[in-house]
Amino acid sequence: MRKHLLIIILFLAAAAGPDLLFSQEEIVKSDIIEHLDGKDYYIHSVEQGQTLYAISKVYDIAVDELLFENPDARQGLNIGQQLRIPLVSREKLITDDLRKGEFRYIFHIVRKGQTLYGISRIYDVSVDDLKAANPEWAKGLDPGQYLKIPMKDPVVNDRSVVVKPDAESRKMHTVAGGETLYSISRKYRVGLPELKAANPGLTSNLSPGQEIVIPEYQEENIKQEEEKTFYEHTVKEKETLYGIARKYRISIDSLTAFNQGLSKNIFPGEVIRIPQRVNPDSYITHRVNEKTKLKKIASKYAISVTAIKDANPDFRSRVNPGDMLMIPVGPPPLVSPDDVHVVITPPDDIPPKVMDSDSIRCYDKMYRHKKDFNVALMIPLYAEEAREISLKARSGALDPRKHKSFNFIQFYEGFLMAVDELEKQGLNVRLYLYDVDEKVSKTIQVLQQPELADMDLIIGPFFSRNFTLVSNFAEMFDIKIVNPLTRRTEVLSNPNVFKIKPSRDAQAALLTKFVEIYQPDANIILVRNNKFQYEDEVLEIRGLLDKVVPYGVKVPNASIYDLIVEYSKADTNLAAGVLINSLMVENRMIQTAELENSPADSTFFSNGIAEVIYATDSVYGVIRNASVVRNNLVIVLTNNEIFAPEILTRLNDLKDTFDITVVGMPEWDLLDNLETDYLLDLKVYYFTDAYYDYDDPDVKSFIMDFRERYKTHPDDYAFEGYDLGTFFLGALMRFGTDCEKCLPYYREKVLSTTIKFSPAYPAGYENLYWNLCRYRNYRIEKVIIQ
Repeated sequence: MRKHLLIIILFLAAAAGPDLLFSQEEIVKSDIIEHLDGKDYYIHSVEQGQTLYAISKVYDIAVDELLFENPDARQGLNIGQQLRIPLVSREKLITDDLRKGEFRYIFHIVRKGQTLYGISRIYDVSVDDLKAANPEWAKGLDPGQYLKIPMKDPVVNDRSVVVKPDAESRKMHTVAGGETLYSISRKYRVGLPELKAANPGLTSNLSPGQEIVIPEYQEENIKQEEEKTFYEHTVKEKETLYGIARKYRISIDSLTAFNQGLSKNIFPGEVIRIPQRVNPDSYITHRVNEKTKLKKIASKYAISVTAIKDANPDFRSRVNPGDMLMIPVGPPPLVSPDDVHVVITPPDDIPPKVMDSDSIRCYDKMYRHKKDFNVALMIPLYAEEAREISLKARSGALDPRKHKSFNFIQFYEGFLMAVDELEKQGLNVRLYLYDVDEKVSKTIQVLQQPELADMDLIIGPFFSRNFTLVSNFAEMFDIKIVNPLTRRTEVLSNPNVFKIKPSRDAQAALLTKFVEIYQPDANIILVRNNKFQYEDEVLEIRGLLDKVVPYGVKVPNASIYDLIVEYSKADTNLAAGVLINSLMVENRMIQTAELENSPADSTFFSNGIAEVIYATDSVYGVIRNASVVRNNLVIVLTNNEIFAPEILTRLNDLKDTFDITVVGMPEWDLLDNLETDYLLDLKVYYFTDAYYDYDDPDVKSFIMDFRERYKTHPDDYAFEGYDLGTFFLGALMRFGTDCEKCLPYYREKVLSTTIKFSPAYPAGYENLYWNLCRYRNYRIEKVIIQ
């Protein structure tokens, strides 16, 4: 691996000189302030033993800005030397700009002898645009000066955004009950920023009947999508997914992409969507998922082993995970099959870009990318602090938890393990490592490195405000960039951005599928702490659940009668054998006599989704809406470390009266102070972006290899670094730099989750996959939702 690996670590503290680590004198911030050249400065007088780095730490300013304001300091510091230090640093000014949202520029640090024209040629912008963005240019350019480089207009997923449509051409949407801004944006394929831009003053508090302007281009786009046609194939007895794939000349990867939730275990009567197109090749592709024999694959597709061997002369009797086989399919049909009919409605959740690509084309060119890929990893290493640690650690044991330099080191180590494994499979990569922490000035310094413009992929930075800077750079030079940690959708402003952490918006759809499969007859209660939190999420969940929850359920009278008998025995005021006259069930009074008269019948209870505001309703709100005759699915929306244990404690008190299942949203795996017994007794489910199956041989192998290599146990960052490297470097190796076209068909196995990218709005790509887990038998189990 090392012959392909180039590591560059930027130790910006080196500018302070070798005496940095030995400076022990305490530095006191000056109280002398002067107004010079239109700015306010501290005037600091240098004393014995003081260094630029030590002074920069006291005033919270970057060393390069100190040097820019005091160019004589480049030759070294002298006792009594007067330094000008801005009261408001560039770091703070840039950070404030980043927080404003529309940050459409990057920075260039002027070098000696550079001109506006020369800089404009570097970034392909006009001199006039540079002048407009930097009015101070008229005073001349000084080495170390920061110049703003304006960005071009943003690309919004290949659409021309009309922010303010005129009155004649605009599309109006009337808000229906239960709709949210998010659901409306999904319906019209428009980003939330565009909706808000077209509707000044629009908030998330929507009212039924409210009218919202929809940018005109979206309606035309939807009409174009609706013109796409598909077959609907109804599965017959003894049909298999392999046979259907071969019949329609389409790979199984493509079938599962066009049919969300489709598994290989199909059943008669199931309807499968098949895109209406003709595959001109005489084969389809088959991706091997496990070590197996060609004979077994041949039997699945109902063809001979000889036919597979003839089509795949490079393979022998056995194949391994990741191998791609060509499956012969014969000549294409001249007419559409008789047993299918054509429909005009496309799959709801498959974006246009997915429909335009087919896994056959993606995998047909796999492993043909032999070029050396340039990959930049921007990770917070805190190199300055690391230099101090190396000397101070001699005096005693080192506790890594007390030093920021160790925070993300395991991410890097896990990433390197992925690089080593992929290089054995044929990956050629030059890896550039940069120390990028939360300081924007350090990030700007990194972006001056000439090799960065030639990257094929940038991973990081880890902090959001610096990610905005680097994302702008990546957009300017058309480089893929991965955000490894944030859930915030604001980073999706660049067509080249890949956000690997799923946003909370994606949980509602998975929750709905869970209810449809596992809790179809449950009594559903939504609980949140107060009416000001999670309002949009509640509306979204209600809207989705209304589509799958049945209108009502029937409960056998015999079950209700048994409950009356049980309650009567527990009532000490009643004589033995005497039953209570009635029982309140779901706000209905059920008479015992009616049950005795019709023991074989059922009682119908209408379904409704109740909502409890805990701050005003308390636990009695749950009690009023709970059912004693069926399971109660209590969906609790909070990540508050005080409210979550409180509501679990109160629900646990009710477990002997009501059958309760709890779903915790959005991120209960972050709450370590929840009682394990409560999690077990209440059958608690929760969403998490990472799930580790410690019985999985691949997870066990990774842990053992990591321990052997680094002499420590891998933490969560180690798994994330390994998974991210495995997925994205594997995609580069297999599909090349335009790999985003094939990601919908790419199912590289990673250790901590499943990665399913989908085009995001307004731009970029987002992983939408959440793991749904539950506590059971003192273990955490993943719930399988097909």
